[in-house]
Amino acid sequence: MSMYYLSSLESKRLSDPRECEFLRELRFSTGKECVIAKLSPGINGEEFGIVGDIETVILSARYEGASITSIKECPFFVFVALSHIKCLEKYEEIEVDDVEIIAWGELYRSRSDAINHVFD
Repeated sequence: MSMYYLSSLESKRLSDPRECEFLRELRFSTGKECVIAKLSPGINGEEFGIVGDIETVILSARYEGASITSIKECPFFVFVALSHIKCLEKYEEIEVDDVEIIAWGELYRSRSDAINHVFD
Protein backbone atom coordinates (compact mmCIF):
# COMPACT_ATOMS: atom_id res chain seq x y z
CA MET A 1 0.00 0.00 0.00
CA SER A 2 1.35 3.44 0.92
CA MET A 3 4.25 4.79 2.98
CA TYR A 4 4.11 8.08 4.90
CA TYR A 5 5.77 9.61 7.94
CA LEU A 6 3.68 10.17 11.05
CA SER A 7 4.43 13.09 13.34
CA SER A 8 2.39 15.49 15.44
CA LEU A 9 2.21 19.16 16.25
CA GLU A 10 -0.24 18.35 19.08
CA SER A 11 1.03 15.18 20.74
CA LYS A 12 4.41 14.84 22.46
CA ARG A 13 3.96 11.07 22.08
CA LEU A 14 4.30 11.48 18.29
CA SER A 15 6.63 14.47 18.09
CA ASP A 16 9.44 12.31 16.66
CA PRO A 17 8.65 11.18 13.09
CA ARG A 18 7.90 7.51 12.47
CA GLU A 19 7.69 5.55 9.25
CA CYS A 20 4.06 4.71 8.67
CA GLU A 21 3.23 1.90 6.25
CA PHE A 22 -0.41 1.39 5.32
CA LEU A 23 -1.14 -2.33 5.51
CA ARG A 24 -4.83 -2.63 4.77
CA GLU A 25 -8.00 -0.58 4.39
CA LEU A 26 -10.94 -1.00 6.75
CA ARG A 27 -14.20 0.80 7.31
CA PHE A 28 -16.13 1.74 10.42
CA SER A 29 -19.78 0.66 10.54
CA THR A 30 -20.58 4.38 10.18
CA GLY A 31 -19.04 4.25 6.69
CA LYS A 32 -15.89 6.20 7.61
CA GLU A 33 -12.68 4.83 6.07
CA CYS A 34 -9.69 3.81 8.16
CA VAL A 35 -6.44 1.92 7.62
CA ILE A 36 -4.33 -0.50 9.58
CA ALA A 37 -0.82 0.96 9.69
CA LYS A 38 2.56 -0.26 10.92
CA LEU A 39 4.77 2.27 12.72
CA SER A 40 8.54 2.19 12.94
CA PRO A 41 9.65 2.87 15.57
CA GLY A 42 6.56 1.94 17.56
CA ILE A 43 4.90 3.96 20.31
CA ASN A 44 5.87 3.12 23.90
CA GLY A 45 3.04 0.89 25.13
CA GLU A 46 3.79 1.27 28.84
CA GLU A 47 1.32 4.10 29.51
CA PHE A 48 -1.43 1.99 27.90
CA GLY A 49 -0.63 -1.10 29.97
CA ILE A 50 1.00 -2.81 27.00
CA VAL A 51 4.35 -4.54 27.32
CA GLY A 52 6.64 -3.40 24.51
CA ASP A 53 6.04 -0.97 21.69
CA ILE A 54 2.80 -0.45 19.81
CA GLU A 55 3.65 -1.04 16.17
CA THR A 56 0.20 -1.49 14.66
CA VAL A 57 -2.42 1.27 14.84
CA ILE A 58 -5.67 2.28 13.18
CA LEU A 59 -5.59 5.64 11.37
CA SER A 60 -8.62 7.62 10.28
CA ALA A 61 -9.12 11.12 8.90
CA ARG A 62 -9.68 13.83 11.49
CA TYR A 63 -11.64 16.07 9.13
CA GLU A 64 -15.06 15.27 7.69
CA GLY A 65 -14.94 14.59 3.96
CA ALA A 66 -11.20 13.79 3.89
CA SER A 67 -10.29 10.34 2.54
CA ILE A 68 -7.39 8.43 4.11
CA THR A 69 -7.47 5.99 1.19
CA SER A 70 -6.79 8.73 -1.38
CA ILE A 71 -4.57 11.34 0.25
CA LYS A 72 -4.06 14.33 -2.03
CA GLU A 73 -2.39 16.90 0.26
CA CYS A 74 0.04 16.65 3.14
CA PRO A 75 0.07 16.90 5.97
CA PHE A 76 -3.01 14.73 6.25
CA PHE A 77 -4.54 15.02 9.72
CA VAL A 78 -5.38 11.72 11.44
CA PHE A 79 -6.68 10.13 14.58
CA VAL A 80 -4.24 7.47 15.83
CA ALA A 81 -6.04 4.64 17.59
CA LEU A 82 -5.44 1.29 19.24
CA SER A 83 -7.65 -1.62 18.29
CA HIS A 84 -9.42 -3.68 20.94
CA ILE A 85 -9.68 -6.48 18.34
CA LYS A 86 -6.77 -8.93 18.38
CA CYS A 87 -7.05 -10.38 14.84
CA LEU A 88 -8.05 -7.51 12.57
CA GLU A 89 -7.23 -9.62 9.49
CA LYS A 90 -10.69 -11.22 9.77
CA TYR A 91 -12.54 -7.89 9.55
CA GLU A 92 -13.54 -5.58 6.72
CA GLU A 93 -15.67 -3.41 9.01
CA ILE A 94 -15.25 -2.47 12.67
CA GLU A 95 -17.21 -0.49 15.25
CA VAL A 96 -16.07 2.87 16.63
CA ASP A 97 -16.15 1.23 20.08
CA ASP A 98 -13.53 -1.28 18.84
CA VAL A 99 -10.81 1.41 18.95
CA GLU A 100 -9.32 3.86 21.44
CA ILE A 101 -7.88 7.14 20.16
CA ILE A 102 -4.42 7.66 21.67
CA ALA A 103 -3.19 10.69 19.70
CA TRP A 104 -3.77 13.20 16.96
CA GLY A 105 -1.16 13.22 14.23
CA GLU A 106 -0.26 14.24 10.73
CA LEU A 107 0.97 12.18 7.78
CA TYR A 108 3.79 13.64 5.69
CA ARG A 109 5.38 12.51 2.42
CA SER A 110 8.98 12.46 3.75
CA ARG A 111 10.88 12.28 7.04
CA SER A 112 12.22 15.79 6.37
CA ASP A 113 8.69 17.16 5.88
CA ALA A 114 7.60 15.45 9.12
CA ILE A 115 10.53 16.90 11.08
CA ASN A 116 9.92 20.40 9.72
CA HIS A 117 6.10 20.15 9.56
CA VAL A 118 6.05 21.18 5.89
CA PHE A 119 2.65 21.86 4.34
CA ASP A 120 2.02 21.29 0.60
